[in-house]
Amino acid sequence: MNRKYAKSLKIAVLAIATVAFVAVGVVKAEDEVKVLKLGDPAPALQVAEWLQGGPIALNEGKGSKIYVVEFWATWCPPCRVTIPHLTELYKKYKGQGLEVVAITDEDPEYVKEFLTEQGDKLAYPVAIDRDQLTAIDYMLGVNVNTIPHAFVIDAQGKLVWHGSPLNGLEEAVKQHLPKKDKAPSRAKAPSGNEV
Repeated sequence: MNRKYAKSLKIAVLAIATVAFVAVGVVKAEDEVKVLKLGDPAPALQVAEWLQGGPIALNEGKGSKIYVVEFWATWCPPCRVTIPHLTELYKKYKGQGLEVVAITDEDPEYVKEFLTEQGDKLAYPVAIDRDQLTAIDYMLGVNVNTIPHAFVIDAQGKLVWHGSPLNGLEEAVKQHLPKKDKAPSRAKAPSGNEV
């Protein structure tokens, strides 16, 4: 089987799996999926394997970090379009407390190959979802079944935004970056010789 055909077959299988993921309700019965609303505590990331960066635990950054959690896939053309944008965002705000995590449920070996091809273009942590549990908590929690889809978790660990990574994400990140405590001003005390 030639390489191009094998890759097309993989993409078709992944697309069918994604449709099945959405149509069947992803393992959990509909009544077991907890509704996730803005202002709710963000669910923990349930990761099978960190392929790049990590591990990252959302609760460890409380007070000092915000997170963008993006659901994506290598076979998804719109997801590929978001990669440079997320890399730029990550590099621009990482020093101010931003972490970006990309989560997929694809075969880890295929994703590793994709990461190698991307090189520095994809500079943020990437993880494999454990049995789609993170997708269930986030994607089904907000009743969304399309990717790419990003979530912003603030420094208090609460969900504060979700939507397309290309539409409003940077504004949400800027709005929720942790506020740095300013050091008290050290005004020079009058010496008696100054008016």
